[in-house]
Amino acid sequence: MRMVYTSAPDDLFYSARERLLRRFDRWARKHRRPVDLFVVAELLEHRWSDGDGLLGRWQPEDLEEALLDWFPRKVTLPSNEWAAVVPTVGAFVDFLFEQDLADRHCADRQLLHGLLDKVATPFEDAMADQSRYGLAKFWAMRMLDEGVDPTDQVAAERFIADLHAGRVAVDEGLLNQVMANHLIAEDSDRHPPLPLVAVPDDEALRKLAAGSVVVRRLRELVRWLGDGRALTTTGRLRLADARELVALLDTGDVLDPVIGDRVFKTRSSDELYVLTVLVAWARAARVVRVVKGRLVPVKGAAKDLADPLALARRALTGLFELGKAVCGDGWAESVLRWRFDDAAFAVLMALLIAPEPMPVDELRQLAYRVAGGGLGFEPGTGEQERGWRRLADNDTDRLLDQLTRLGAVEKDGNLVALTALGVGLLAGHLREQGVAVPTVDQLLDETAEVVVATATGSPTETAAALMRAWCARRPAAASAELRALAERTDDPEHRRLALAYASDPHLEPGRSGL
Repeated sequence: MRMVYTSAPDDLFYSARERLLRRFDRWARKHRRPVDLFVVAELLEHRWSDGDGLLGRWQPEDLEEALLDWFPRKVTLPSNEWAAVVPTVGAFVDFLFEQDLADRHCADRQLLHGLLDKVATPFEDAMADQSRYGLAKFWAMRMLDEGVDPTDQVAAERFIADLHAGRVAVDEGLLNQVMANHLIAEDSDRHPPLPLVAVPDDEALRKLAAGSVVVRRLRELVRWLGDGRALTTTGRLRLADARELVALLDTGDVLDPVIGDRVFKTRSSDELYVLTVLVAWARAARVVRVVKGRLVPVKGAAKDLADPLALARRALTGLFELGKAVCGDGWAESVLRWRFDDAAFAVLMALLIAPEPMPVDELRQLAYRVAGGGLGFEPGTGEQERGWRRLADNDTDRLLDQLTRLGAVEKDGNLVALTALGVGLLAGHLREQGVAVPTVDQLLDETAEVVVATATGSPTETAAALMRAWCARRPAAASAELRALAERTDDPEHRRLALAYASDPHLEPGRSGL
């Protein structure tokens, strides 16, 4: 039976949970163990939705967190059913070990039972403590206390009407605490697990960063500055300096453009889009700053300027601050400017997660939805909506152009993909934010099922690299572990992949059935 559901979609997880519950129920009946299947269903839900989806791997701290925090906060149970919860979890632990469903990284059975003995009394105390409740549970329990079935829509609506009319007494202090619990829980929600990525080592990334157009231009800009250059009274580059930089940095900006038979004189460096964005980028990356009307190098950035990878990392961090520079601030502004950081992050994450290159139109739609979703404006007329979307699409294209210059993405016609440098930069950025980014090396000591499940949901090249590296790490045991998994799992894709590498641990991409 499959026991790994990291990042699994709802329909896959819920159908598998029902199969596991049926198997557990048969086991419990055979061994005459009274159990509450609802308890195990909620425990598995927690492991999948708020945890890592490893249904056969439990540590004492996992059970403690579930029973003393998650159940009291989330799970609605009448008080006469609380006593069955800990024994049911204990029966589930025994079931996992006796049915060979606990994986090799699961804590010892006796250690888990020791934890359950320890928390039996604190669990009931926690369930009785209304100040631990989440918002949904608070109102569900109030309904139960009033003799109202929360699943009865008519009765629930009647209760809400009584509540609004003041006929249901509510402890305001307790409700405020419950609201605080709700907000804290929202703030502390974990990032969903990310797919496996192949991150080059720093030396490989450094070589790639050295070829970045943005990295080269930032270094040349700082070198050109010397001790600093005076700006105009409005804080812009002087036009003479801008002309010099356009040639030096090869930005492609057109000075004094000719349209038809007319010459339009360039009157401000603001008219030179690529150069304007680059200077804003240098400031956002904290390699230059303005001091007393002069643009000067940041002395503390000297070390990173000498290291292409460190400078590329600064550039990616600075990218999220470039809304005004990239999108402009004219009279016809797009929604993207106001939430540029969120839109840029969403585009990068979509490219990281996508197993294949993404169409530009999908990225435009995503950026527009993310940017507009937080501004609270109402949909306009069809013509207005088309106008907003057109402006946002133009700015998404500009964002992609900047990412291309950084070397983080590559475009092939209408398709966009992260480059190896882009993967490395984004993975590093995410880790700085405390987000776990799984890599091949981190999975080499994992179980066969975790590795196979991860490979099944990964791009072909990355999946093959993982499977080959995992098999090479355990040449004597890999084949047997993969065959054992193939016999146990009820997932046909996992079985096919396990058998393919059990037979040939050196399979090339595309030959494994991925």
